[in-house]
Amino acid sequence: MRRRTPTIATKLSAIDHIKFEAFCRMEGKTKTEIARDAILHYMKVRESERKDEHQDALEKRLYKLENRLAGILVKQGIAIFALEHLFWTRTSPDERTKLFSECYLNGVKKMRTKLQPAEEDLRERSGE
Repeated sequence: MRRRTPTIATKLSAIDHIKFEAFCRMEGKTKTEIARDAILHYMKVRESERKDEHQDALEKRLYKLENRLAGILVKQGIAIFALEHLFWTRTSPDERTKLFSECYLNGVKKMRTKLQPAEEDLRERSGE
C-alpha cells in the first residue's frame, strides 16, 4: 500500500500553466508526475552544485597549502645549501669529504627513526 505524503501546491501564470499542460500532454504524464520529476531533478542538481562548491573550496585550500609547503621547502633548501657551502668552505680540504659523508649518513639515519618525544610534541603544537 502506498503511503500518502503531504501535498505540495504552487501557482503559475496563465501562460505558464497552458505551457505546463501542453508539456504534460506531450510527455504523456500527469501534472503530478511532471511536477514530482521537476522537483526531484531540481533538488538533485542543487545538491550537486553545493557539493561542487564545497569541493572547489577544498581545492582552493589544498592549493594554498601546497604553495605554502612548497615555499617552506624552498626556504629550507636555500638555508641548508647556504650552511653546507659555509661549512664546506671553512673546513680543511683533507677533512671535508669524510666529515660531510658522516653528516649525510647520520642525517639519513635520523630521518628513518621515529620522532623523539620533544620533537613529536613540537609537531603536534605546530598543527602539522
